[in-house]
Amino acid sequence: MVLFAGLLHGHVGAQGFPSSNDKVPAGWNGPVFKLSQDYPATLAGDALPWRDIDPTVEPERFGRTIYEYVLEGNTEVDWDVRANPVRTWYHAPWMHYGDTGREFIHGLTRERTTPRPATAGKGELGPAQTRCFQNWAVGFYNPPGGYQVGKIWQQAASPNAGLSQFPNGTVIAKLLFTTAPDSEVPYLKNTFEWRANIHVFNGVTCPNGALARQPQTVRLIQVDLAVKDARAVDTGWVFATLSYNGMRAGATPWERMELVGVMWGNDLAKKQQWINSANGTPQHLGAEGRLNGPVDNPRSSCISCHATAQTPSRSPLIPPSPADAPRWFANYPGSRAFDAGAIPTDYSLQIAMGIQNLNRSRVPVRSAANKDPSPLVISAEDLKLMSRAFDSGRDIPLPIVIGKNLEYPFGR
Repeated sequence: MVLFAGLLHGHVGAQGFPSSNDKVPAGWNGPVFKLSQDYPATLAGDALPWRDIDPTVEPERFGRTIYEYVLEGNTEVDWDVRANPVRTWYHAPWMHYGDTGREFIHGLTRERTTPRPATAGKGELGPAQTRCFQNWAVGFYNPPGGYQVGKIWQQAASPNAGLSQFPNGTVIAKLLFTTAPDSEVPYLKNTFEWRANIHVFNGVTCPNGALARQPQTVRLIQVDLAVKDARAVDTGWVFATLSYNGMRAGATPWERMELVGVMWGNDLAKKQQWINSANGTPQHLGAEGRLNGPVDNPRSSCISCHATAQTPSRSPLIPPSPADAPRWFANYPGSRAFDAGAIPTDYSLQIAMGIQNLNRSRVPVRSAANKDPSPLVISAEDLKLMSRAFDSGRDIPLPIVIGKNLEYPFGR
């Protein structure tokens, strides 16, 4: 069993993928995001800090060790992962595309919107929540993961999804931010903050469609981790989620992040997860108590969402109905596509979404409204979806035609 991956020698060279489609405002003197895309060209053996920690036996220790590994060198450079003095981390390309694509300051992409509570005191983020809130995130891959990303995207115009099997030791991390203030989410007190060029709305309503952007404050609420590890025999991956707790002791916000849990499979009977019962903040978890973070969809789970990563995207990220649930909450190896005829991207939604975005950028978008004589006629709602990474107003986005394939837009 290989529980390590490695030191890297040489680089494939930057491919020139766009960092963002945003126009940087005149006079802007803050940071400007640059995609880390100088992907490593080779991979050699190297022990990793969690090598001797079995995630199925010591999940809490495993999750904490991975989190410390992700922090190392990144907090000192404000998460400019290209400048990490310990190890370089890498971004997935083609996350810039569409209305919800990477913003120009820190490279955040829009995630699922936390909905406005239907009942007072029943908000997903806690009892004081009254409005809906945007969530934005940025993810990155450690050197083994970056090596594989580089192989997939070596031909920038023709990514090879068939190479989407990541080496053991791959770590993917994601920082998730919310627009929610601590007046409605008290445990966000003194959290880590960034400015980000995000959509403008007040949260009393949650509008769909293309929206104006401007720099605003976002607050760290969640950190997601995924590790390729052969000891997770049913899936090949271990997922961990942390949430911020401003009531916890700690000198920095990073020390006040608490594990929500660790998950290596969807089978509750086999106890393929550990949930931290001592986490001090409201947690809605996922379907039947499966691991999920505070801004994730409570109808899903970490493993089940990422199991749908494939191209073309023939299924949505969450089950459309209770009758469909068994297929979503089964275990899949990362080498098996969720749907027949698709190519699996080994639990990486960023790879699948990037390929979808590239394909969407090439498809002429037509609708009945503009009286185009082409046989490709789509509804106004589908036309709106074509210009977005996903529709934040729907749990299950409407499928769209990309080329000759019927696909679901990606999102959480």
